[in-house]
Amino acid sequence: MSPDSWPLALIWVPVALLAVAIVVGIVVRWFRAPQGTRSRLRHALGPVMSAGEKYQELHTGQRGLQDSIIESIQEQESQGSERGTGDDDRQNTTRPTR
Repeated sequence: MSPDSWPLALIWVPVALLAVAIVVGIVVRWFRAPQGTRSRLRHALGPVMSAGEKYQELHTGQRGLQDSIIESIQEQESQGSERGTGDDDRQNTTRPTR
């Protein structure tokens, strides 16, 4: 290795080690995941997809899918508690007596 290539080696060796660590992590999560191709893919690639979503959130300034889903569920729950469960209507009806 010539002295001119040392600066490049100082950059590319850690990048290559990081890439190898990510690939090893995906393979380990693949084998530890429950049976089924979809389940294995979801478990193995989940952290990579979460990192990509977080990058997109930071880059675009928009909410990600998970945050949107959580917010919509919270809105539905709060609207459900405001409207009631529908049990009140049953209590107000009159029943014929025998």
